[in-house]
Amino acid sequence: MEKQQRLNELADFLRTRRARLRPEDIDFPSGPRRKTPGLRREEVAEKAGISVTWYAWLEQGREVNVSFRTVESIANALKLSPHERTHLFELANHYTPPGPYPIAQNVTDTVRRMLKQLGNMPAYVVDGNWNYVTWNEAATKVFTDFRNLPAGRCNLLWFTFHAEGARKLFREWDAYAKCVLAQFRGDYILRPSGEVFLRDLVEELNDTDSEFCKWWAEHDVLKRSDWRKVIEHPVAGVLELDALSLEVPDAPGTRIMVYTPAPSTDTAERIEALMKSTRSATKSFEAATVLETFRKPVAPPPKKTSY
Repeated sequence: MEKQQRLNELADFLRTRRARLRPEDIDFPSGPRRKTPGLRREEVAEKAGISVTWYAWLEQGREVNVSFRTVESIANALKLSPHERTHLFELANHYTPPGPYPIAQNVTDTVRRMLKQLGNMPAYVVDGNWNYVTWNEAATKVFTDFRNLPAGRCNLLWFTFHAEGARKLFREWDAYAKCVLAQFRGDYILRPSGEVFLRDLVEELNDTDSEFCKWWAEHDVLKRSDWRKVIEHPVAGVLELDALSLEVPDAPGTRIMVYTPAPSTDTAERIEALMKSTRSATKSFEAATVLETFRKPVAPPPKKTSY
């Protein structure tokens, strides 16, 4: 991420976190009702024990060298969650920037064999750009046939907001999509500067999807590796899946996403029946890659579909 872009992101993040708090949240008197919600800058500065001018410069996107202790004081004053604290430190440049992420061919044959051996547990690999790199048969039956996504848009974030049927597939899609976006934002600010693909993807979604535009402006961030998804599958019915994210060794930024049937549900039986019903009409499936897809020219984004 470019320096000024990072500073602007930091400024927006601080403003949105300040706006959600009330004086009583930080043990200040509430006083008369305010015209605008949230704390005043001077209240945050006082709570953090720093200069009001110094804090105002941060919210204005100016280049200010802040110490680790100062950032920690601001995080405490704004009552940030653990995920938000990490995000703030990253925006304030108190982290080691990663080098360029390896491209998709660093996903080894061992990883592909592992996906196949998972059998009826849907699993796929996404790279640092959140592109789907490889997947198993169960993932194509439960989520979508990733090979049919538009050229250059075989991407988890794009699928969530733009793929046909995605909004009907996930129960409580709004909550799911906001969770995905908050996790994406945590990764986005860590990317090396000059990542044209991600910048273009964010601009495209901002221009074509009203929910994305609204939620992106909220600057929510989340960094967790596991959560439960409820799928309303058109054939298999309701599937409850626990998601687990695993880092791929020697490929920073690349993750394996594995979905296991939730205990005390009939999800495993439903997926097994789904797999049997489709295998009878197809030959054995090998985990597929989409390297050639990413080398193709990016097609214009399709028109937004109403759901």
